[in-house]
Amino acid sequence: MAPAPRATPVKLGTRYLGFLSACAVIIGLAFKSELLAPNQVWAATAGLVAFTTAGLMFLHARNRTPVWFSLDYYACPALAVIAASSFSMLASDWRLHAAAMGAMGVTIYMSSYVDLCRGIGRVRPLHRFLRDSSIFLALLALFFLVLQSELPNAIKFIWIFTVSLLSGYRSFRLVTQREGRALFSAFVTAQMVTALAFGMVTYLNQGSAYVAVVLAFAWYANQGFILHALDDSLTRRVFFEYGLFAVICVYLVALALLTR
Repeated sequence: MAPAPRATPVKLGTRYLGFLSACAVIIGLAFKSELLAPNQVWAATAGLVAFTTAGLMFLHARNRTPVWFSLDYYACPALAVIAASSFSMLASDWRLHAAAMGAMGVTIYMSSYVDLCRGIGRVRPLHRFLRDSSIFLALLALFFLVLQSELPNAIKFIWIFTVSLLSGYRSFRLVTQREGRALFSAFVTAQMVTALAFGMVTYLNQGSAYVAVVLAFAWYANQGFILHALDDSLTRRVFFEYGLFAVICVYLVALALLTR
């Protein structure tokens, strides 16, 4: 596993991170304004991604986080912003829109909090759960939104590959300092998920939510095996944990084949 840095003093901490997350939520709430057309919402989404990324870059640069310019610090917050904005465009109820933006803020905070603690050398066992849950929720939401959209299938597969690649890169960078190894592992995972998506969308008649869950489980199981293999920590307990997700994924695919 990548060695944890020594504990260092914090210049910007959880208060700044909470402020940044709250600002992102407030800006996102304005996306439902009648003054914004759908194409303007996408432009506003890009602006919010840039705002969040710039704020996090300032946080990590100020705290002198090792390799603070690495993409893995900013992938999950960016995916969360895109997912929340996409969902808000579909939701006609203000309460659903507010819930999506609130979930976005929580995801940004959880993901960045783990990175903040990792950068200053204060790693805790709970951080792994926060890291995995934040990226998994963003991944699952984007899979569902992409699959139920009216985009051509080719564009859907490109989106699924990109989301899987960024999410996998985020996970693998936590256990290896070698960019090439993390990127290659993420590419292998994204390739597998995209191939599964192609098969399910093309040949199986299942809803978007069903396929999204299968793809998310497949991604989680595959990246888990590779991650622990890179970390040289693939124990029986770990194998059982991720193997269970793989078995559930296989069962869901088999069930879809029988009921198509």
